[in-house]
Amino acid sequence: MSRVSHALREPLLNQQVPDITDPATLQRLSRGLSAGIRMLEQLQLNREQQAWLLGLSSRSLQRARTGNGPELTQDQLTRLSLVVGIYKALHILYDDATADGWVSRANRRHPFAGQTPMDYMSRGGIPAMYEVRRLLDADRSGMFSVTPEARKAASNFATVVDL
Repeated sequence: MSRVSHALREPLLNQQVPDITDPATLQRLSRGLSAGIRMLEQLQLNREQQAWLLGLSSRSLQRARTGNGPELTQDQLTRLSLVVGIYKALHILYDDATADGWVSRANRRHPFAGQTPMDYMSRGGIPAMYEVRRLLDADRSGMFSVTPEARKAASNFATVVDL
């Protein structure tokens, strides 16, 4: 297989990590902030919650809504990327109304333990945001999350295959 046809078949293998030390790259990636804010608005989060998830002050968030956003730091770019991934996964998995309210509804699934995903992310920071993203991506791939107790119980079942 030629290198070109391999690149067409495996596009993820040919992606390069953006150089966030390059000012032009930072500027380009930072332009996505206004879209991220619109996604958080659609997820029915208030301004304070939006600012916290994005790692911005309320004032910077307000300026960004009008198109005068700051150049984002690596931390803020990571947060923006997680927000976009969470939003995308929710809208793939659920209808719009369900997806848009998901982060604000109490959830008994592991790891939420009855709290809302927003509360979970607020308490756990970026690692919790990653966890929510991984959970939703696993749901998208069909690897639904289960509690450790359910996993243990399932390991005790005998496997029977009738052909």
